[in-house]
Amino acid sequence: MTTRTTSPVTSRRQLLGITAAGVTAGALGVAATPTRARAAVPDLDLDEFIEEQVDYIAGKQLPSGALRGPYDHNLQPYFSNWATQGLAAANTARSREVLGGYISWQLDHLNTAAEDPYGVPGTTSIWHYDEATGEETNTGETPATDAQTTVPMITAHDAFRTGDRDLQHLIMENLDKYALMARATTEAQWGVREPDHLCWARPVLKMKYVQDNGVVVRGLRKLAWLMRRAGRGQEGQFYAQKAEQTRQAIVDVLWHEERKNWAWGHGQTLLKESEPHETFMPDAWCQYWQVQLDVVKPQDRMSQLAWQAFTDACPRWMYNEIDNSFPHTEMAYAAVLMREPENAVRLLQTCKEKFSANGWGALPWYHGEAGHSLRTARALIDSGYGRGR
Repeated sequence: MTTRTTSPVTSRRQLLGITAAGVTAGALGVAATPTRARAAVPDLDLDEFIEEQVDYIAGKQLPSGALRGPYDHNLQPYFSNWATQGLAAANTARSREVLGGYISWQLDHLNTAAEDPYGVPGTTSIWHYDEATGEETNTGETPATDAQTTVPMITAHDAFRTGDRDLQHLIMENLDKYALMARATTEAQWGVREPDHLCWARPVLKMKYVQDNGVVVRGLRKLAWLMRRAGRGQEGQFYAQKAEQTRQAIVDVLWHEERKNWAWGHGQTLLKESEPHETFMPDAWCQYWQVQLDVVKPQDRMSQLAWQAFTDACPRWMYNEIDNSFPHTEMAYAAVLMREPENAVRLLQTCKEKFSANGWGALPWYHGEAGHSLRTARALIDSGYGRGR
């Protein structure tokens, strides 16, 4: 039997040591030619790397289906969805089993309006795991409303696309629960979606983060796809329209033409301009999220300029030399999209050298990083790169 505690777990801002961006917080295309000289790239075995990361994430799963992370006492749904999207990309028998267990856990732990701290139905709280007793306790704290209600839709889509019949059945029989999640970012009454079609992070956190809103776009698009697949075309059209409205608002409001980069957010009155050379989080970090969330295509001028802003500010990102203690392997996924596969492999190899000695067993490596690196490895294989092809 679970209990609710009034003591919140550590926030993402405290966990990662970052500013409050993202969730207070990841189709290949043609892109600009890389501007950095590359060192020789190691012959990383991508298939072996995928197996290692699937094993790592599987080792974080509890009998309930929940995934531990970033700390082993955290059951953090936002990060767990990035981890499970990596499992979908791996698409092995073991990864699909772990993926299904997690999706079932989250669907069984959706909050009612009365359970959510802001009265928003369809959210998922952060839970606390007691290793001594095996008890999972609802902390009553939720990640940012906009991204945390839409990131599971990406997971659901990716799970369906694995072709696994059990996963497909699980997703289709729970579409109404995903529709419940979507209310937060499609209906203005919950205090998240604004008339300009951007979303506040929370009803009480008046910041429109560029990364969070990108997650909203991708999540609603994936829900639209699933609805159409289920023969619910009118609902699919509705979610696709909401996604496009938010996508256009991101471009109109959060692209900074003078600076030629993405502003990291917009408050109640002011645009939050990015200074990528000064701060990794969120200023440099937010420059590559819009391409990997498919808000803009890799060949788009904004994608190329934003990637240039990022690589100028962080020229040795592929060696994990950034102003942040976490490896941020989603950088490598963006690099694959931007036609820099060698640099993507270099970051994966750097992480292997730094974190594999202890079995990938301690922070700053955690299941979210494993998920992003799995998506990267799969994208590299699918592009024909490396030994895994």
